[in-house]
Amino acid sequence: MSFRQFAFNNVKRNSRAYFAYFLSSSFMVMVFFTYALFIFHPDIDKTEIGSNVQMVMQIMEYVIYIFAFLFVLYSIGSFLKARNKEFGILTILGATQGQLSKLVFVENMLIGALSIITGMLAGMLLSKLFLALSARMIGIEQLSLYFPVEALLLTVGSFFLLFLVISAFTLIFINRNRVLELLKGSSKPKKEPKTSILVSVLGILLLAAGYYAVDKSLMLAAVTGIAGTYFFFTQITVLVFRLLKKSRRLTWRGTNLIWISEMAYKIKDNARILFMVTVVTSICCMAVAFIMSVNLRNQNMYAADPYPIRYIMNDAKQGAGELQSIEQKLSENGIKYQTFTTESYIAKATGRKPDVSIMPVESYINISRTLKLPAAGSLEGNQAVLVQSDKEAGNDPGWGKNTSVKLNNPEARLQIVKEIRTDKEVSPIPNSNLLIVTRSFFEELKKQIPESKSYWVMNANIFMIPAWSSGIVPGRNDQEYKVGMELDQWKTANLLTTRGGTYGSYDQSTSMMSFVGIFIASLLSVCSASFLYFKLHSELRQDQQMYTSMSKIGLRSSEMGKSSSIQIAVLFFTPIFVSAIQTLVVLNRVREGFDLDDVNQPVLIASAAFLVIQALYFLLVSTRYIQKLKRVMV
Repeated sequence: MSFRQFAFNNVKRNSRAYFAYFLSSSFMVMVFFTYALFIFHPDIDKTEIGSNVQMVMQIMEYVIYIFAFLFVLYSIGSFLKARNKEFGILTILGATQGQLSKLVFVENMLIGALSIITGMLAGMLLSKLFLALSARMIGIEQLSLYFPVEALLLTVGSFFLLFLVISAFTLIFINRNRVLELLKGSSKPKKEPKTSILVSVLGILLLAAGYYAVDKSLMLAAVTGIAGTYFFFTQITVLVFRLLKKSRRLTWRGTNLIWISEMAYKIKDNARILFMVTVVTSICCMAVAFIMSVNLRNQNMYAADPYPIRYIMNDAKQGAGELQSIEQKLSENGIKYQTFTTESYIAKATGRKPDVSIMPVESYINISRTLKLPAAGSLEGNQAVLVQSDKEAGNDPGWGKNTSVKLNNPEARLQIVKEIRTDKEVSPIPNSNLLIVTRSFFEELKKQIPESKSYWVMNANIFMIPAWSSGIVPGRNDQEYKVGMELDQWKTANLLTTRGGTYGSYDQSTSMMSFVGIFIASLLSVCSASFLYFKLHSELRQDQQMYTSMSKIGLRSSEMGKSSSIQIAVLFFTPIFVSAIQTLVVLNRVREGFDLDDVNQPVLIASAAFLVIQALYFLLVSTRYIQKLKRVMV
């Protein structure tokens, strides 16, 4: 048997141990290849959004490659540590240090080559589906299938170099200790896990500091939060299980003594893995929940906008030609519409965050009739009616009926005598609170405006389109979506906004983020589960010895299965729950800064999705793990 055959047989005999590592590596290669397939597509530069997605994917290629390097480095290190006893036997049989290094190098390159081939074959088989799905998600025309020579060369070159460098680098992991220590392998008795109350308190303080720093400095919050998470697993959780162990009422019940005693060791041994999995899961969960929150905000913005098309101008003469072009565009598409015009004065008010849009009652009559809103009623002097949505009232509380508003430019004071609440944001001027006043008071305000500030008075031409009044967000093939996107791309001298176009722009942005995020989240999720699988496999021999001894004194297989399942469940699900809490805290703290409506529901949905995926991994791993333990039960 040649040396290469010996290395091949080693990989073949340990196929079960290497399977998760091989599968995860192949998946990384496939994701990297599919992204490269998109980046080098000959038609991708023909669209503006395609170029933007291309740039984002290039960045994500670097992220995938860096993560792949760390994943492969850790995985190989774990396997080498678990094979100390094998290396000790080979050393006794006469193997030199150079031969051991060559053996490890050949094995790693063999698995790496198989991963590259498998990943690229899977990517080629799914390329047509991937291109069709990517084009649909980001809203561009269908991408044709092509032979990706550049993508193939980039993937092969990048990952061959990765496995080559790591295979050479990991040779330093081969233990150079005495043969006796190698033969003991991982069977040496474990030391009692030590914890420090001071370090545990420091971890709690770091987590608290991260919580309070979120809305001030994201970088500081990330550093303190990640450091606090590390101490949470290395110190706090171990301390918790040691305290649980002291409770005789809890510990001396059924098989609790077994798993509680073991968990203190397992948490300590797996602290770094749990920390890494938690950080990775938190990043994925935050990204997914943030994208869902942005998409939900986009849908809410569409539902709150009652005007399909707005054309806002300062000079009616200047905008006459553009207004005619809009009408012509609608007529060409067979769209029936009605129009009305409003006049608004934009002012700053003391103590109010957004601008104040002041409108004469005659203009509001057009709005109230169209949207079926309550009438403003009779007004006199400086009296005003406040019209605002529930969201606007929540964002800027503290004013309403029987309150006064002081204007800064020009200086004036309005007395609010009535408040009209709606479910729509009815002010024609975006992001402004609407106040209705008498025509005479409105004209007095206009007289005080300097000539250089004539743009403070805005005339809004509103296009109401009955066919677009269903209240359901449009799809990409709907007329409102297409026409709105076209109109929003016009270069006009005044402000032209469309409800469908605004929704479409946000929809394409979130689709691009979703497109990138889905593959990254799935990649990190698979690799995180593989981390835990590797660690459990390296501890399998120790657990087999322990349960063999305990079965001799009466431990049943069912009790062993229950104890092992609890321990594995703690390792698999603790990162999910910790990441869910961290995501809830972070997104709720930054919600206002990103103008997000609701983050709790998206966070719960994203966390539930990761929990379901992790549950599938748990069932697969725990079943195989317990089966191997049952084989050694007496």
